[in-house]
Amino acid sequence: MLSVAIPDSSLADESTLREKSIKAARIARVLAIFGVESVLIYRDTSADYSKDGMLLRLILEFMDTPQYLRKILYGRMRELRYAGLFPPLKAPHHKPYVRMDEVKVDDVRQGVVVGRRMRDGYYVDVGLDEPVLLEHADKVKVGERVSVIFTSPYPDLRCRLARKGEIKGYWGYHVRYAGTASDLLKGLSSKKGDGKSLAIITSKLGRPVREIEQDIAMARDTMLIFGSPYKDVYEIAANVKIDMPTYNFFPMQKVESVRLEEAMLGCLAVVNYIKSKSRT
Repeated sequence: MLSVAIPDSSLADESTLREKSIKAARIARVLAIFGVESVLIYRDTSADYSKDGMLLRLILEFMDTPQYLRKILYGRMRELRYAGLFPPLKAPHHKPYVRMDEVKVDDVRQGVVVGRRMRDGYYVDVGLDEPVLLEHADKVKVGERVSVIFTSPYPDLRCRLARKGEIKGYWGYHVRYAGTASDLLKGLSSKKGDGKSLAIITSKLGRPVREIEQDIAMARDTMLIFGSPYKDVYEIAANVKIDMPTYNFFPMQKVESVRLEEAMLGCLAVVNYIKSKSRT
């Protein structure tokens, strides 16, 4: 799994809702381009960035949501007033519209549970002309976003919840909060050395990333940790005593600082290149 950790202050260098929204949407594009599956938003305690953090999470989750579900899940929100400016992700789980008779058994789509049938299931909106019967799903709730797999063709179109392992390829990312930078780094430090998980703190003052190229190639799970527009990760977590080196992905940079979305683009490109090279 490929993960990133970014602070709730990620949008702090933008002054208006429009600029903050567009930056968050660009970050979402970067995440999808490189197949990031997990996004952790940690708290920058140097100031109160809670509003920016909530906006960042909202837009990241909105961008990850297929277009046909956005109206159901988000309606009309002031925070999303600039959504018309966001570029589409066109990720694999953002399925296009098709006629109901074109859906095949074992096709997978994302949907939202929109109602319950009397005894034998729920109805789920999967972006077709009509909601589809969702069977064998006792624990879902109306309004919940789900991934479903179709079990019978039209005209008796039915589906069930997709099980782990049935969805092949990239299926979007999950966003969650991760406490403070201190909490995040302490947790990662305790897992260091298991040979399967690799956490990389990015910094222009760090060691050359080529030193851990083999570790990146071999790691099952890789997390990249980025600082804020104003401070490195270590500055944000200044009171934490940890033994985790930082690494520089831009050894020949010719500008004073690399913006967050630029840093994410460059770092993820390097990581994906190393991993793809090791598989050839």
